[in-house]
Amino acid sequence: MELSKTVKDKTFDDYFTEVKHSETITGMLRPGSLRLFCLNVRNGKIRSSDLEKFAMLNIGRYVFSRAKQENFRSAGNLDSVTQQALRVMRKSTKARNIAAGETLGEIMVYAVMEEKLNAHKLLSKIELGTDAAQYASEADGIHFLCKDGGNVLSDQMVFGASSVTGDIQDAIDIAFEKISRIANHEDSELLLIEKTALDRFYEEDDLKLLTSYVIPEEHKNASYGTSFGVFLGYSLGLIPDGYDDDQFRERMHLKMIRDIKAHEDYIAGKIREAGLQNHSFYFFTLPLNQAETESNEIMQHVMEGDVDL
Repeated sequence: MELSKTVKDKTFDDYFTEVKHSETITGMLRPGSLRLFCLNVRNGKIRSSDLEKFAMLNIGRYVFSRAKQENFRSAGNLDSVTQQALRVMRKSTKARNIAAGETLGEIMVYAVMEEKLNAHKLLSKIELGTDAAQYASEADGIHFLCKDGGNVLSDQMVFGASSVTGDIQDAIDIAFEKISRIANHEDSELLLIEKTALDRFYEEDDLKLLTSYVIPEEHKNASYGTSFGVFLGYSLGLIPDGYDDDQFRERMHLKMIRDIKAHEDYIAGKIREAGLQNHSFYFFTLPLNQAETESNEIMQHVMEGDVDL
């Protein structure tokens, strides 16, 4: 049994390709994953316009809880969901005094955890900063992952952390700064879920799962563990000269594998340094042409509604 998914069906695989590899993070005591994704290429460049489309198609699902989306539907106002979501995004970005591009990583950690980890949303970063602002969450989203009898051996509350910046090692460092703050704030993060989660759902199966697994009965302890989902966006750093798109795509895949292989031990060291070896970690990477510049451009276009679908 698992919570209902919110990411729009099939949109992720329409735009992203997973790059298969055999690299792992050594020294982990709990199962985890290290997954690489890329966008398509055209004329020797990564097609960041596809990322704009994906973000726009899912913006309402990211911003609003399931219960709020149902309120829009029952009132006959589904056509206004995207407009209202963009309004909330603009106001939140201004209030947080952050670059628009920072919100791209927050949307992507939500999307990959739902679509590829099957850890479904409890609260996204935008919800944590608006509807649950009084709890001052450090997470870039909070999801719930149900055990599946295979690689996922226990129910888990998965805290999101994201970073989009030029250098992959800098992205790792920024993400682990967030992870350390989340770990130091864990009891408050879990209390936040207990106090707010039920108000965000309306479907009977979701509410049953929440009351069975996520919100403990009085005088009982919750039976889930905690883990981390980490999205890393960075600049690919690959010169396209002299290659057609098929050749460039192949070189991009090889470069992505080399990048993560070169940083496996660094990631393992950051986990040990934080004292979190007994947690599962789920890493997701995505290269861009120029990560910081593009992430800002992408989210500025999204927030302005200036995206061709």
